[in-house]
Parts: sequence; C-alpha cells; structure tokens
Amino acid sequence: MRSSSDHKTIGLQYLWLALFSVFVGMALSLLLRFGLGGRLPFLADLAGGRQGGGTLAVLHGSLMVFFVLTAAPQAGFGSYFLPLQIGAREVAFPGLNRAAFWATVFSFAMITSSFFLPEAESGLNLWIAGVAIFCAASLANAINFSVTVIDLRGDGMSLPRLPLTVWAWFINALLGMLIFSILLAASTLLLADRLAGTQFFSLLTYLRAPHAIVSPNAETQFLWQRLFWFFAQAQVYVAMLPCFGIVTHLLATFARRPVWKERAVVLALCAVGVFGFCIWGEHMFSSGLNPYSPLVFAVLASSLGLPASILVLSWVGTLWKARLQLTTAALFAMGFVALFLTGGVSGVLLARSDVARAAGSSDFVTGHFHLVMGIAATFALLGGLFFWFPKMFGRRLDETLGKLHFGITFAGVYCVFLPMHWLGQVQTRENSSGTLASLGVPIFISAAMVITIGAQLIFLFNFAWSLARGEKAVERNPWRATTLEWSVSSPPPRDDFGATIPAVYRGAYEFGGPMAAPAAAATSAKRHQEDFRPQHLAP
Repeated sequence: MRSSSDHKTIGLQYLWLALFSVFVGMALSLLLRFGLGGRLPFLADLAGGRQGGGTLAVLHGSLMVFFVLTAAPQAGFGSYFLPLQIGAREVAFPGLNRAAFWATVFSFAMITSSFFLPEAESGLNLWIAGVAIFCAASLANAINFSVTVIDLRGDGMSLPRLPLTVWAWFINALLGMLIFSILLAASTLLLADRLAGTQFFSLLTYLRAPHAIVSPNAETQFLWQRLFWFFAQAQVYVAMLPCFGIVTHLLATFARRPVWKERAVVLALCAVGVFGFCIWGEHMFSSGLNPYSPLVFAVLASSLGLPASILVLSWVGTLWKARLQLTTAALFAMGFVALFLTGGVSGVLLARSDVARAAGSSDFVTGHFHLVMGIAATFALLGGLFFWFPKMFGRRLDETLGKLHFGITFAGVYCVFLPMHWLGQVQTRENSSGTLASLGVPIFISAAMVITIGAQLIFLFNFAWSLARGEKAVERNPWRATTLEWSVSSPPPRDDFGATIPAVYRGAYEFGGPMAAPAAAATSAKRHQEDFRPQHLAP
C-alpha cells in the first residue's frame, strides 16, 4: 500500500476533492439560477438568515475557484505527474506535500461550515481563516514544486527538454509564491482587525490623510480591495497556466507533431505570469483610483493579448495539416481552444475602463468569466483526465460515453454563456430586463443549464464504471506519447522508476516519422515503425 506521503497518492486525493467540490458547486449554481436558496428547508436559514442568493453565490465561488480551478490542475495533476515527467522519484519535500493537502481539506471544512453558523460575524471570521489556511497550503505547494523542478530533474533533463506541462506548473508555482503570500498576509491582518482590535488597514489610511473625514469601514474595505485584487486577478492565471500546458501537451500528442514554436510558447507562458500579476487594478476602475491609473492597467491588460495570441497561433500551427487522432482528450483540448478564444474576445473589451465600469455588475462579466476561467479550464481538466486516466488507474475511460459527454457539454455551455454576453450589453444600454424576459432568453439559458449539468452525470457514470470495470490499459503507453511517465507501468510503482531512473536524450515533442520504436517494444521477428521518439530512448 502506498504511503500517504507518496506524491501520486496526494495528487489523486486532490483530484477526488476537486471532483466532489465541482459537483457541489454545480448543484449550488442550479439553486442560484432558479432562486431556490431561501425555499429549501436546509438552506432557508443559511448562515443566520443572510440573503440566500448572495450567500450561496459566495459558497459556489469559493468551492469552484479554490478547490476545483486551483487545486485540480496545479496540486492534483502537478503533484502526480511533475516528478514523473522530470525523472524524479518524489517531490522535494514529501512531508510538506502531505501537510499541504490536509491543510487544504481543513480549509475546505472551514469554508463550507462557515456558511451554516448561526451568527453571521462568526461565519465570516471562519471563512477568512479558511481562506488564510488555503493560501498557506498553496504557498507550501508552490515552494515545493519550484524546488522540485530546479533541483530534482533527472539525468539529461535540461530546461529546454522540459515538457510544457512542467513549464506551466513551474511558472505557476513562482506566481503562486507571490500572490498566495499576499492574500495570506492580508487575511491574517484582516482577521486580527476583526478579532484583536488591531487597525492594520484603517490606521494606514488615516496616517496618509489624518484630517480627512472618512468612514473607517469604507477605508478598510478599500485598502482590503487593493490587497485582495493583487491576489484575485492573478488567480485567474494560476487557474489557466496549467491548463495552457496541458492543452498544448495534448494537442501535440494527438496531432502527432512537435509543438509549433515551442520556445515561443515557453516565453508566452512566462509573459502570462508576469502580466497577470501586474493588472490587478482593472477591477478597481470605479473605486476612485487616480485618473491616470486606469490607463496604465488597461494597457497592461491589453498586453496580455500578445502572449495569448502566441499560444493560439502555436495551437493552430500544431494542428495545421496534422494527422489528428480524435480521441475524447483531443476533443476537450480543442474545445478549450474554442472557449478560450470566445471568452478572450470579451476580455479585450473589458480591458477598457469605461466598458468595465458599465458592465461591472451585468451578465456580460458573468458570461466572460465563466467561459474563460470556469468552463475552458474545466475542459482542459477533463482532457487531462481522459489522457492520464490509464496511467493513474490502469484502466481506460469509455471513449463513446466520453464523446457523447463532450458534445452535449460543448453545445450546452455556449447556449448558457453566449446569451449572457448579449443580455449584459442590452441591460447596460437599455436597462430593460422586462423586454428581455418577454423574449424568453432567461428561460432558454435556464433550460440549457439544466441540460448541461445533467450531461455531467454521463461523465460521472463513465468515471465510476471505468474505475470498476473499464478496459484495462495493457500497454504502458497507449497514446504513443513521448514523456517519461509513459515509460513506467500503469499505475506507476511506489518509487516511480524502479531501480534506475531513465536518462533523457531529447526534447518532449519529437513526433513525425516513421521512427524506430524502442527495442523493448519491438517483437523478436520485426521492429515496429513508430511516429514518435520517447525522451528516454537512447540514440
């Protein structure tokens, strides 16, 4: 039995937590859509009689952002596959990895239970403490991943030979060390203000303008907003960076072609991390910033279009005239590209301060945010799950059910969130919700949401059935991939690579061919001709 400090076990535990959280989050979204928060007996008095809709929205966002979009792509897939892909037997600090996971579980319990406390103030304090603990766990993971990539790479695994998934996890860890430390400090100080009577926020404001007549609560909130958005805007890219790496990896594998302009992709990932950290102010255009500040943040936010364009061009170039294998994992990867492009167009509009101020509370932002960060990232996670499921569990997910699930979900999310963009524009310009309701658009969105969430039961059945009775993964490398995790048995052994860690002789995406298969895969009568060259295959 695997030790609880085994990075593969911990990675699976993160994925189980994310799977539970995503289905709870989807259930909450249905309650929000149909306004059932105050009608169900077990939710009617949620958190001491506070407004059910707003409280459920915070709980939905907390679960999805922290325990799905942050935990699954970075801590889940990263904990499991980062050491395998760089030729390491374990992460740098196994004990810290284990402690970070259980801190995340403790944070999950605190955040969810905070909404059911009878006193609102006590619930808010518990929520802030849960967020602080989650930040501490994520900071520990970021340090662990960074040291692992820098110090524990296998023989021959130079930086240019790293898979793009590892580059994404590594850059994300560096970004995470910055933003999670900021929110950890801010949450701790806010909790001290609330419980110990300190004035970390309001005191700084009064020292800056001692004769101003201001509300202490308003000033505290304003300074808190600044520190919070240092984290929250960059958090979007903490969720998306691993997805960029996963999608690029999947497209190259199933297109059977090297990543087009691979080094430019690495630079683009670095640029996303840098620019993503610098544009926190675009969420405070209407908060009284200096009139020149919105211009700076608008330029920085618009500059994100350059690395995003490089990524999209690389994906298109990789797929151009490729012999694409239309597996379920490949479909979800291409679905991610489509959703990212669709949501990115509206993101360019929101980079303008006037548009952001006008649309700040409309359905336009809701549709944009969910398409880019929520749904696109989920497609990348599902693609990665279908791709790595044989390696993690020794069985394969059913491809027919997977493609059915993909088709309904892909059509459904467009039917839900594209009309929201239009609704937001009309509401902002005309403020005519009655006219919109008469057109039946909200009803159409609600029906599409029910169908889309219902389609996730297909995935849940496929997942459970495949775990118990799915087709066994007889081959170590069913996808004919090139990276090191496919050189070991499925599931991998406790020490990952056995007695000898394989040496690395080439980059991660040497496709095209035909090429000679490794001797271990060749029959005694005839060596197969393959269109890929694994990283560990000696010249």
